Amino acid sequence: MEIKHASSYNKKNTIAVFVKVEDDSAILSSFEDEHRAIFEELVANNHFESCMPFAIAYSEAHRIIFITYTDVKNYTSETWRRAGSLLVSAMRVNAIKDIDVEVAPLFAEIASIESYEDFCCGILLSSYNFTKYLGAKRLKSVNTVSSVSLVSDNKKDTEEAIKNAITIYNAVEWTRDMVNEPSNVINSLNFVERATKECQDREIKTTVIDEKQMKTLGLNGILAVNAGSANPARMFIGEYRPANAKKTIVLVGKGITFDTGGMSLKSADSMYGMKDDMAGAAAVCGALYLIADKNLDANVIAIAPLTDNKTGSGAQNPGDIVRMYNGVTIEVGNTDAEGRIILADALAYAIKNYQPDYIIDIATLTGACTVALGQIATAVLGNDKEFINVIKEAGDETYERVWELPMFEEYGAFIKSDVADILNTGGKNGGGTILAAFFLSHFTEGAKWAHLDIAGTSYLSKARYYEPKDATGVGVRLLTATVERLSVL
Repeated sequence: MEIKHASSYNKKNTIAVFVKVEDDSAILSSFEDEHRAIFEELVANNHFESCMPFAIAYSEAHRIIFITYTDVKNYTSETWRRAGSLLVSAMRVNAIKDIDVEVAPLFAEIASIESYEDFCCGILLSSYNFTKYLGAKRLKSVNTVSSVSLVSDNKKDTEEAIKNAITIYNAVEWTRDMVNEPSNVINSLNFVERATKECQDREIKTTVIDEKQMKTLGLNGILAVNAGSANPARMFIGEYRPANAKKTIVLVGKGITFDTGGMSLKSADSMYGMKDDMAGAAAVCGALYLIADKNLDANVIAIAPLTDNKTGSGAQNPGDIVRMYNGVTIEVGNTDAEGRIILADALAYAIKNYQPDYIIDIATLTGACTVALGQIATAVLGNDKEFINVIKEAGDETYERVWELPMFEEYGAFIKSDVADILNTGGKNGGGTILAAFFLSHFTEGAKWAHLDIAGTSYLSKARYYEPKDATGVGVRLLTATVERLSVL
């Protein structure tokens, strides 16, 4: 989809006009008399769909969309993202491919380049489609948006907003595409290949740790999960290091490219969709690209431990004991609690080798998180209150909102093992998201650490505003906004 600035309307395109409403009267400086008559007719016939604080109506006969709004003083970044989403939704419903949007009066009132950017982000994020594998007949039935032209006299600000929005969208799009790809396309090797390619045009150094190196280093947790797989394990590392950066921040993403549950086999229904179990790995890579593209002033290292979790003849069994990278021994109570095992090795490796000021892991880790928070909020847990508050603020700004769960010490008792230092599962004690975080905490010594559980937010069963059905790309904007805040602390 193309989004661009235009100084005038293209007569071949449908037009969209923002209409300010005060005391039931329409106010807009560029409101032509013919448009006013059309608008008043639509209002009289109740042809409006409400999406507060906006409402929208479309006159097919005149090929014009009206979007009403009220006082903009209390509008947030999310308000403008949803405005862009609302416009794209109207285009899809009415099979409109190309549109010219009159934005000059509206954004003159707002006087904010950030609002331009948020509006453009809403348009771009809403226009996403994953149609790579559709045949020609199916493609014809998909209502895609081809182009949006923002009509205004302010070319400089409009083009800057578009440029910034495209930069954000490209990182989110890459992440969504990776998660939406089937597991017979994306495995550990293909993930590394695609991630490395994205780094080549940026100042990002890449390292790939293979199985042989893992054995030498003692990354036994990753190897244990990989033991039943025909695909080799890998750990991808991307390093962005600007010249004058003072802070080092590590982002670790869970990269289970498909999760069968291992020997603790999932049911067929639970297994379907498990291609998204690498959403955390995709998110840290997408965030790394965006951080580099925005030239943020922090050393940022993205680490993605990668494997699938299969049931081959060499697979680990419940009851196995593994000595992890940092020397902690774990008893495998359930092979379907594998994500925390590969994250644990990666966290310990990152802290020892990079001595970060802050470290964040992000993972589709527990079904319990979806039970607790649904598909609206991401769970956050950690060991530093100020750090967690920074993530909360970033979540509010990007609307990738987080909700803190407690790390009360009593929860730790549920993952004690009689034969090893800790268990990888807490049995039937409940609090599964918290117990998983407690497990990870044994591998975070010496760092300010936060854990993000995106089990409910990484993949949607139904589209919501600018988040599509299936992969959302959650974490890319949240992590980037977090790094931006941390870099100036």
